[in-house]
Amino acid sequence: MVLPAVSGLQEEAVRFANAWATVERFRLGGTHGPLLGGLVDRLAAAHPTAPVSTYTSWSVAEIASLLIDGRLDFALIGACGESPPPMADRLVWQVIGVDPVFVMLPESHPLADRPELELSALADECWADVPGDGCFADCFTAACARAGFTPASVYETDTASVVHLVQVGRAIGLCRATFPPTPGLVTRPLTGSPLSWRHLLGRHPRSPAASAAVSGHTRAAYTEAVRRSDSYAGWLAAHPRFGPAP
Repeated sequence: MVLPAVSGLQEEAVRFANAWATVERFRLGGTHGPLLGGLVDRLAAAHPTAPVSTYTSWSVAEIASLLIDGRLDFALIGACGESPPPMADRLVWQVIGVDPVFVMLPESHPLADRPELELSALADECWADVPGDGCFADCFTAACARAGFTPASVYETDTASVVHLVQVGRAIGLCRATFPPTPGLVTRPLTGSPLSWRHLLGRHPRSPAASAAVSGHTRAAYTEAVRRSDSYAGWLAAHPRFGPAP
């Protein structure tokens, strides 16, 4: 009888946390993606008297748990390919956009002037990306295997360190296509788009009434992120299966 009691306490905690939902506020959680800053900016501008708070984590499971517990109102996460979002049976998830995974190269790289790269052409490179608890690492390894090689090494580190390793020529970065322009770097698509990334907005079923507004602001933040990347915006015109979700 302990488990039902614990479950009841959790549900009561969610009800208590959301009891002041009539008071406008936005508690946002997110992984380290390109949309959280844009969403905060838009919410702060549209709702200047509403408190906006943020919490970030590498772990989508942690972010989802905070939504379940009523400690967050909304969450921005990413999911590799078609992998399901966490706790899909208890949370409401909306796809905001779908991006291919691009590679990040130093401007001095011999392949930097090519508009598109075969993954196999990068077989001898070291790699860098940000960590996470999804399936991306396995999907990347599988894509390399299909291209005929095993990655020599993969550095999992924070975004700033990934950028530094690429700038100094130590690694090739893996990044979302919406990665903003950065001095000394170029981003290029991979032929056939062997890896993809879904941007998801999540909420508790009893989240505040502002869900539609937050969804609209998130879509606007995504559109702006696409617009900032000239290489991606041009590429999208010929690849309509990617970009903003319907």
